[in-house]
Formats: sequence, structure tokens, C-alpha cells
Amino acid sequence: MHRLRTRSSWSRGGIERHQQKELASLRAFAYANSPFYQQFHRGLFNAPLSELPVLTKRLVMDNFDRLVTDPKINLEEARNYLSLTAQAQNKTPRYLGRYEIAATSGSSGSPGIFLFNEQEWVTVMASFGRAREWAGQRLDLTRRSKMAVVSSTNDKNISARVGKAADSWFLPTLRLDATRPLDQLVGDLNRWQPEVLVAYASMAYFLAHEQLAGNLTIHPGKVFTSSEVTTRTMREITEKAWGKVIFDEYAATETATIGAECRQHHGLHLFEDLLIIENVDEHNRPVPVGVFGAKLLVTALFNRSQPLIRYEISDRVKLSEIPSASSSCGLGYPLIEAIEGRREDILVMAGKDQSQVQLYPNVFTDLLDTLPNQGWQINQQEDGSLQVLLVEGNPAVEEDAVRARLVKTLVERGVAAPKIEVEKVGAILKAASGKSPLIRAYYSEGDHY
Repeated sequence: MHRLRTRSSWSRGGIERHQQKELASLRAFAYANSPFYQQFHRGLFNAPLSELPVLTKRLVMDNFDRLVTDPKINLEEARNYLSLTAQAQNKTPRYLGRYEIAATSGSSGSPGIFLFNEQEWVTVMASFGRAREWAGQRLDLTRRSKMAVVSSTNDKNISARVGKAADSWFLPTLRLDATRPLDQLVGDLNRWQPEVLVAYASMAYFLAHEQLAGNLTIHPGKVFTSSEVTTRTMREITEKAWGKVIFDEYAATETATIGAECRQHHGLHLFEDLLIIENVDEHNRPVPVGVFGAKLLVTALFNRSQPLIRYEISDRVKLSEIPSASSSCGLGYPLIEAIEGRREDILVMAGKDQSQVQLYPNVFTDLLDTLPNQGWQINQQEDGSLQVLLVEGNPAVEEDAVRARLVKTLVERGVAAPKIEVEKVGAILKAASGKSPLIRAYYSEGDHY
């Protein structure tokens, strides 16, 4: 943690020099120890990063045993270890005595498996710790500070492993499974009275409604949201419940923290001392700041066990036009202005003349967030129709009126005769991880990325 703390004062030039030094070291190590990279980058060992091929999750998993740099690592054994870890009640030894392993959710296809040795895991934990520090929460060794984490408790998920690792005398941590009924979570939180709350963005939003209704009575000094897009309405409701103490964090299983808010709340600072982040279009060409890219290409500078060089993450991100040098917080790290979600959050619907229309999440948030409701979700069915769920709230919200507005909006965007069903429900459906995604797009098996 001390090593990362000293980097907060680095200038932009210092960050870029560090990146180039670490990138050269990473590539040299990968070329010497990974049979996959010896072939994947053949003839490109001295090429600039921008000329290297893109690494997808499917490529990682199809070439797992050849990509990792420790010949003792085996995909089948790693999968078996993860299965045992998920079922274990107590802490399990590290894989091969030295590796922490986590899996992606598989929402965009088959789950990916990613591992970190002891030193790399320290960096993973420090990245999450730094996100807390940039928000103003610094560990005080003279007093205890109670934390509650409402996310997955399945240890194959990195959020669960980080939450378990954070539990200590200084930071006693209550880990709650986000899949449990909301009233049970409210009861546990009321008894625990956390000073710090960490939760999926959707869960923080639901808990904020419970706080405003008087059912939840906690007073956290910091609320950290992650794992899902935090919409403007989500932030407004959580701030109404607890004040301006909400800090968004952007992380991935493969890379740990990618970006985090500081106390100025003017965007998420990219962790560019740990990662090289390229915001690109569909053809892997850089996009200018202030424009949404189609995906990110991320190079993890700290991971030698499973090198990830130009690894594709299908998030649509817009980098801020505010130069890091002019940021009032003094950090030299660029800012993310907005995150629009992953490719899996984009609905594809039939358009006119047999065309296809892509609908980004903001099409629906701009409309549904203006309604007096306590949450919503869109589920795309196999036939392309949409099931729109509205959490019961204001009886003045009529399903037929909502449907008519949605149909009008989609037709204006080129969708041909959209089929939409609107239904009021008591609660939003959760995924197996406990997340409540706003958009659940339908993809056939062959469409998975």
C-alpha cells in the first residue's frame, strides 16, 4: 500500500515513464516464459503496443495452459480448485500454495479464470485499498472501523475474496450475500451499524430506498459502489439517503481496480501506474477524449503469472476532456467521465428493411429514470420482445402509458414494430451473483462474446 501511496504525487510524465518501463519488463517476461505469447506476438517482439494483436477472454481460456508462465498451472486443476473453494465454509489454501484464483461471472459467455501470485495479490488488494484512500477513508490503526460488504459471498468471485481478505481487527467486515431477501439484509445491517458500506450499485440503490422509507437506519460515512453502472438517478437516491458520501469504483476480475472517484467527485481516476488503458472503436483504433469508445484494451502491468497484454474488456467508456493536470485534487491520473456498460448491456433489435438496431442503456435510463418508481429492469426474450419490469411505487404510473412511450422512442430509433410488455413487480430479478442489471439482453449461444 505504501508503494501505491507514493505514486499519488507522480506527474503525468512520471506515470508515462513508469508505464513504458513496466511494459518492457512485462513483455520480456512473457516472451521468455509464455509459449502462447512467443507465438501470438511472433515477429512483433519490438513492435509498439498499438500494433500488437488484441487478446480476448476466449483466447485466454482456449490457450490457458500455454499462456500462464508457471508450467505447474493447469486449467482443469484450477477449475477443480475453484469448485472446491466455492463449496468450502472456511478459508482454503492457495492454489499450488501460492495463487489466488477468481472467475468472471460468465455473463458474456463462458466464465474466465484468472490468477495472481502472492505479490500480485498484494497489488490487487492495494488497488482496492487505494480507491478507499482517494475517497478519504484511510485505515486508522488506533481504532476499529466496521465495514459491511453486500455482494457475492461465493469465493470464486473476486469481490468475495477481497471482502474476506479485508476482514481484520482494524476493519471488522460483515459479508452479506446480495442474493438474500432485502428485508433480511436490512435487519443484518441495522444490527451491524457499519461505518463503511460496500455494495453493488443496484444494491446500494435498493438499500437507499429502504433508508428513506425508515426501514434501514444506518449512517455510513462512506458508501462504495461497484460492479454495475451507477446511473444519475441511483446516485441521487443514495445521496438523498446518506449524503454526498457515495464513491464509485470501476474494477474487473482480470485487472483489479481500473478507476476510482476521489473526494472531488469529478470522475473516476484511471489507475495508470498498474494498467495501460486504450479506449478504442470497433476496429481497435483510439477514440478521442469526450467520445464513447466501443471497448477497452487493458494491459495489466503487474501480473506476470498470467500476462494480459491488450486484453479486451467490452465496456463503453468516455474519457474526460478535463486534463489531469488541471484536476483540483492534484492527482496526475486521467479521468473517466462516464461508463455506459458492457456490450452485453446493448440490446439488438430488428429494424426496418431487415436491418439491426443497437440500443444503448441510456435510451432506457433517459426515459425510465424519470418515472416515480423504485427500480426497473428490461429483459429481452428469445423472440426479441422486451419485458419491462417496474418496481411497484407510485400507482399513477400506468403500464400502458409506459409501453406507449417506449414504443414511440424505439420506433424513432429505427426499431420495426417493437413488442413490449410492461409489468409492475415487488422486486427486481437478481442474477446468481446477486447483481440486478438494468438490461438483460438475449444472446444465442453463438452470439456470446
